[in-house]
Amino acid sequence: MAKSKQQKKKDREKRVAKQKLANAAKRREVANKTDDTTSGIPRGTKVITAGVKQKAQVQSQKPTVAHRRTGG
Repeated sequence: MAKSKQQKKKDREKRVAKQKLANAAKRREVANKTDDTTSGIPRGTKVITAGVKQKAQVQSQKPTVAHRRTGG
């Protein structure tokens, strides 16, 4: 019985390893496809801009003269 349990454990580890390799290959393939479709933008630029959320630029209003005179 102990042998069978160890064998099952090994088999499961092999299955999991194969699944991980397959997933990694799929991810690599998808990444290569997306890189090919983009125009001549360097990869570093894409990585930097991908993490930055785009916000609408809002001009801040200058404080009034009265605000400056009162000090705060």
